[in-house]
Amino acid sequence: MSYVVEDINVTKALAYIKELNESQSEVKVTLTHLLGHSIATCLYKMRRDVGRITWGYFSHSKEIGTTTLVDVEGGADLVPVTLWDAHKLTVIEFAKQCTAKVMLAKNKKDESHNRSTASASFVPSFVLQPALSILSYINVALGIPIPQMGLKKNSMGHFILTNIGTLGMQQGFAPLCPPMRAMGLCCAGKVQKKPVVIDGEIVIQDMMCCTH
Repeated sequence: MSYVVEDINVTKALAYIKELNESQSEVKVTLTHLLGHSIATCLYKMRRDVGRITWGYFSHSKEIGTTTLVDVEGGADLVPVTLWDAHKLTVIEFAKQCTAKVMLAKNKKDESHNRSTASASFVPSFVLQPALSILSYINVALGIPIPQMGLKKNSMGHFILTNIGTLGMQQGFAPLCPPMRAMGLCCAGKVQKKPVVIDGEIVIQDMMCCTH
């Protein structure tokens, strides 16, 4: 697996987000929401190739999952927010569902997340690593829930998005995390104003570095 690093012009995307926020007051739409919704739409367009590797063979998934890793308490914890078949939602609906799950985690009311991370504080890493590998295969690859560990059937999506721009970072490499069993990863950085050439003219645009 290799990484691709590229600058993406998000000037029009930010203008679109501004319009969405001015049109309603129920939820604040962010660039993270728009990126997550776009990933869900892209996965739907390539739905024939979306699935998991189980018992050494590719198994096609009828439902399409996208997971956004959201930082809690300034990056002290990363909460996975997974939405299924999000391509059927509007951007505003996506933002509402994502925000609701984030608030549960930030208020320590997400029982599944609390239960799944409780053991990490006292189990030695040399025990935790192989245990996570086995449990994630059962839960994510085979789709079997493990309620004792707070792992639901659809705990992780097929694609993982991490926005490190909220932490003030311009660029980063998302770690290859086997327990997630994901098809792809995207790490989005902080938006910066940079000079770019458009129609032969140098103009200042909002640019975001994406590593995927």
